[in-house]
Amino acid sequence: MEIKNSFTVSSDIKTSWNILLDIERIAPCMPGAELTAVIDDTHYKGNAKLRVGPVSLTFSGEAEITEVDEVNFSAKVHAKGNDTKGRGAADANVVFVLSEDGDKTRVDVLTELNLSGSVAQYGRASGLIDAIASQIISDFTDNLEAEITNEKTLSTEIKKSTDTNQSGVSKKSDNSISGLSLFFRAIWAMILGKR
Repeated sequence: MEIKNSFTVSSDIKTSWNILLDIERIAPCMPGAELTAVIDDTHYKGNAKLRVGPVSLTFSGEAEITEVDEVNFSAKVHAKGNDTKGRGAADANVVFVLSEDGDKTRVDVLTELNLSGSVAQYGRASGLIDAIASQIISDFTDNLEAEITNEKTLSTEIKKSTDTNQSGVSKKSDNSISGLSLFFRAIWAMILGKR
């Protein structure tokens, strides 16, 4: 299944590029994601939680940055994981491409997602998967904006005072995405003819 998303962040392309390639920094911005190990500069292990109605899925897996094009501001990532309760697996190839949008940066994301096992039944409802992906990207963008804002605030405060040494982004303790709320949004969008 192919999923296309895009978002815009309020920083220039070089700053955005550096932030997006800092996996340890952006992992907490991704809803439901937890970075559990940094193997090296391109290999990572982690968990991803997702709720679809009453079903809670937790995938344990790994991600590899397979390609980085510093000139064209693009990167490719391969991620794979298995549901910790043995209900299936997910495998994704993701391409990120950054482009200038005035003083902001547009990020286009193309994901090739393959689901197997009993979790593949959710793949049959591609509208639900698209809604979940859109919600994840939306929440990620909000969290990333907060991170960028904190960085800008911190930079300003450091210029004013050398005593400033911390900034924090408040994160929810359970940051998984609820598929049920997304399901109702998708139904509402179909009723209104927005699909």
